[in-house]
Amino acid sequence: MHYKELDEQPVSVEIKMADDVFIKSYHVEKAETWMPQHSHAYDHTSMIARGAVRVWRDGFLMGDFIAPKGIMIEAHTKHMFMTLQDDTIIYCIHNISRSGEVEIDAEHQLSDED
Repeated sequence: MHYKELDEQPVSVEIKMADDVFIKSYHVEKAETWMPQHSHAYDHTSMIARGAVRVWRDGFLMGDFIAPKGIMIEAHTKHMFMTLQDDTIIYCIHNISRSGEVEIDAEHQLSDED
């Protein structure tokens, strides 16, 4: 698999927290931008609010998702996105009532072997 890294990666990231809900938003200006992700100790939802993405889970293609669409990401699974349209917006939504923070299970980086 070939990865294309653009000069401009996600242009803005915003974090909001209220009532034990953590929301991290990504606004990605360019299509074909890879977003390396990580895994969590619990299930969470990624919401495609605008645009479209291709999603991999544990190295396997989940498919293409067009906004508006929520994607369930199971606990302990690595997940990675590639934007398919310019001006894509993704929200990662977590319940943080367990510890008060987003619990990262493992991080991973982009490589041809992932």
